[in-house]
Formats: sequence, C-alpha cells, structure tokens
Amino acid sequence: MDILFRRDQFAKSSGRIIFKLWSQIDVSEEEQKIIDKYMFKNAVVIFADQPGLIRRSIIAGILSMFGFAFVVSIFMGITGAMRHQVVNPSIMSFLPVLVGLIVGYVYFHQKRETIYVKDLLRGRSFKCNSVIDLVRKEAWLNSVVSFLRQVMESAKHWDGTEQHPVEVLPKDEARAFILKGL
Repeated sequence: MDILFRRDQFAKSSGRIIFKLWSQIDVSEEEQKIIDKYMFKNAVVIFADQPGLIRRSIIAGILSMFGFAFVVSIFMGITGAMRHQVVNPSIMSFLPVLVGLIVGYVYFHQKRETIYVKDLLRGRSFKCNSVIDLVRKEAWLNSVVSFLRQVMESAKHWDGTEQHPVEVLPKDEARAFILKGL
C-alpha cells in the first residue's frame, strides 16, 4: 500500500494563500481483495464530530433553492411575456428543489472531516490554512493509513481463537487505570 500526496496553493481575492492537499491510497490486488472481503470501503478511518454541519448544509441548500427559484422566476417572467409558457410549470417548480438538494449534498461532502476508506481509495482533497496545517494533515493521514494497513494485515489472521490473560493490577494502579477510563 502506498499513499500519494499532491500539494497545491492558491491565493484568494483577499491575498490570503490557501494550501490544498490531495491524498489517495494505492493498493495492490491482494489488498483490494481484503478491502472487498471485509467491506473496508465504508469503514470510518477518522471520525470528526461536526454538530452544525448538517444544519449548515440544509441552510446552504435552502438558500440556493430560493436563489435559483428567484432567478428562474425572473427569467420566466421575461421569456414568458415574449413566448407564452416556454417550459412546463411543474418542472420549473421541481427544479429549484433539485438544485437545493444538490447544493446541500455537495456542501456537506466538501465540509465533512470524517474520512472513509473509500475517500482515500478514490482520492480526497483537504484545504489547509497554512503550511503547518498541511504538514500536520499529511503526517496525520500517513499515520492513519499506516493504522489501516496494519488492520488489513491482521485481517488475514482473524480465524481461530486466541487467549489473552488479564492480569490483576495493584490497588493504586487499578484506581489510576479506572480513573483514566481506558
């Protein structure tokens, strides 16, 4: 398994530089068989709790729906006056909803930080605010892919039964272990 990185940068209109990191894992045929056998594609590699993301995605969809409907109504008013009813009105009432759903879906997937194995298989882009963030994200992805690789390797040996003795800890160590919460 190899991990591929592509780095890029671009300047915003404000002059601020944004860094972009694209990453993809390249797997061998044997590794792809393991991914398919154990359905690793839908496995979450990194979970990020983003409580407001769904709400913001819905808001983006609704705003784009109303914006598109407004533009279409102006367009229909102009062209409708010239040519009596250009398009079926039922289609024109459904089109803003479709645009809103698409914008909300795209917004959600552009902003989510939860990473699935399938994201890394097909390649995923990450925006970083600085070179330091880019280097951290790259190191983070490298360690996560190393973890995934070890899980896939251990999947080859998941047959059978293993026995692991659990030792009793001394009183003070047991209390510290319990307070630590695993």
